[in-house]
Amino acid sequence: MPFINAIASDKTLKTDIKALIPDPMVRRRMSRIVKRGVSVGMECLLTAGADTIDAIITATGFGCLDDSEKFLRNIIDTDEQLLNPTPFIQSTFNTVGGQIGLLCKNHCYNMTYTHRGRSFESALLDAVLLLDAGEAHNVLLGAFDETTPTQHKIMERMGLWRRAQAGEGAYFFVVSDQRGANCVATIDRPEFLQTPATEENLRQQYANALFYNDYADCGVFHTAAAAVLFEAINRLSPDTPKLTLYNTYFGTMPTMLHIRAC
Repeated sequence: MPFINAIASDKTLKTDIKALIPDPMVRRRMSRIVKRGVSVGMECLLTAGADTIDAIITATGFGCLDDSEKFLRNIIDTDEQLLNPTPFIQSTFNTVGGQIGLLCKNHCYNMTYTHRGRSFESALLDAVLLLDAGEAHNVLLGAFDETTPTQHKIMERMGLWRRAQAGEGAYFFVVSDQRGANCVATIDRPEFLQTPATEENLRQQYANALFYNDYADCGVFHTAAAAVLFEAINRLSPDTPKLTLYNTYFGTMPTMLHIRAC
């Protein structure tokens, strides 16, 4: 059973970003979501106090949208000549995981999942399988997504965000095969359900079932599963020692997570 030995979020970041990303030139070149994701991941590593990280696995639905937009605008504005390479380099989905690996001087397994509404669960499943196989002992698992004004306008035109609040954020977890001094929860491997389950049946089967839509303040974004897991871990207590999280976001294959107090 994997142990979650540290958690971090851009909403609760405590360490000065200058300490997490010391090089000012590196910070200056980072876009907003890259800076947020990398700083949260680095703080999570500091909180865990793990000697080594054997894998860095991240998840995202849309990746670094702002940099992608900048690169596309540059193509149009410069007539496809004299393009600035920085927005293109930082527009790739694995930018956050790659930057964390560079800062840590870590050449371990580094993977990014972009499976839309199942991105985070796919990344979590990969982490659990690595731990089960003995190929890793400590895994840095994270998720990030951002929203931009252009994206919001496009989504509204498609009728997707007219009644829902768009969300964004960065969330990281250190998942290990051994319980650490700062262990906050244990987690089962995610379940990918073939058919949706009714809320009534789930509440009968699991006394403490939480539905991702219960967390309206998370907003709608593809890796909201990480945001809900972060908040659910903070809700664990002697009175609520375990929780079941159910995800039906974006009409994807339903997924279920079971967590317990450490």
